[in-house]
Amino acid sequence: MVATKIVAINQLEQQIQTCITEQFTGRLDLCMTDADNQQWSLYFFQGSLSKSTSNRHPIRRWCRQVTIQCPQLAVNSVGEGSERLQYWDYDSLVKLVRQGQLVRRKMAAVVEGNIREIFFDIIQQVELGSNLGQSLVYRQIPENSRESILVLIRAEPVWQQAKQTWEAWQQAGLEKLSPNLAPVIWDADKLRQQTSLLAYHNLTTLADGNRTLRDLAVKLKQQLLPLTKSIMPYLRQELIGLIEVGDLSWKHKTTRSTNSQATTTISSVKQVQAQLTSPLVVYIDDSRSDSLIMSQILAQAGYRFINIRDPLKALPILLEQKPDLIFLDLVMPMVNGYEICSQIRRISLFQDTPVIILTSSDGIVDRVRAKMVGSSGFLAKPIERNKVLSTLLTYLPTTAPIG
Repeated sequence: MVATKIVAINQLEQQIQTCITEQFTGRLDLCMTDADNQQWSLYFFQGSLSKSTSNRHPIRRWCRQVTIQCPQLAVNSVGEGSERLQYWDYDSLVKLVRQGQLVRRKMAAVVEGNIREIFFDIIQQVELGSNLGQSLVYRQIPENSRESILVLIRAEPVWQQAKQTWEAWQQAGLEKLSPNLAPVIWDADKLRQQTSLLAYHNLTTLADGNRTLRDLAVKLKQQLLPLTKSIMPYLRQELIGLIEVGDLSWKHKTTRSTNSQATTTISSVKQVQAQLTSPLVVYIDDSRSDSLIMSQILAQAGYRFINIRDPLKALPILLEQKPDLIFLDLVMPMVNGYEICSQIRRISLFQDTPVIILTSSDGIVDRVRAKMVGSSGFLAKPIERNKVLSTLLTYLPTTAPIG
């Protein structure tokens, strides 16, 4: 099929309206002409939507909608002694509906919520892309298959809802901010000074670089817009940053039927809630650029992360947060990494906590001195993903996130 370019939202709206009025059956594939290569697919059956997909955070999105609409499916044990399994994919819900374990109306709500989020993302990308000379490319692909179609969603009202959400997002001055970004603490000590103890605790617990703004809204049972507006003052002061984060990862469990002894592979996804127990890593460094690199690496690997930029205020925060591992920059103003490491080791709570010193000076004298003050290891700069992850696996082998 011929690809067609779209440079304005009203053009896409017209194309969707054409699919509705002509009772189109098939797939509408869309992608942005930029390096991010974001792609979406809208599945139509006789002018209504049966589902939608995206290559960005498909599991997170499905997970959110199931949590909102079908919380009873968040945990479901299958068989004696089996692990907890989650129904986080379209086909699993189709199966449950056909078995009479889930009403069709609930599945429709999940699918509709999924479509609404994807519509919002498409609108935002088209609006931002048009300012950068980018465009949306779509292809209309007729298909006759009706396999697994159990629910049909009217496209027009969902599109209008997504547009209204986008307009409110724009009016709040958030048009350049994607709700698929994850907040992470960049300056824990200053954040501590400007918030109540309760607010600080909540922020450092939840803004760990693993949950997107949308994930947090579901977790806290709040609306996305007011939640995002509430952290904007901290974003403007660079106490909190927003980073790209990967999707959740599937894990597979094999169970054996007691009747036929047949082996069935059940796809389940690591729960958002499980990330609360992922290892917490603190990075003490006054460099914002190095902290950003470290936060990206750790978040994408599934670790929780806090950055402390003032080394003189590190100890109270460490005592409060009790990290599983500490990365510590050697060269900082006022006090160096050797002194901070020595202070950390004087606290009984941290005698066995891995403390890794980072420096651009990787000499034998530096390594010996680091060892003398109780450092567990030494990591040479520049900060690189493979070196960081290798260090984490060395010192936190039993608590590394499942990915």
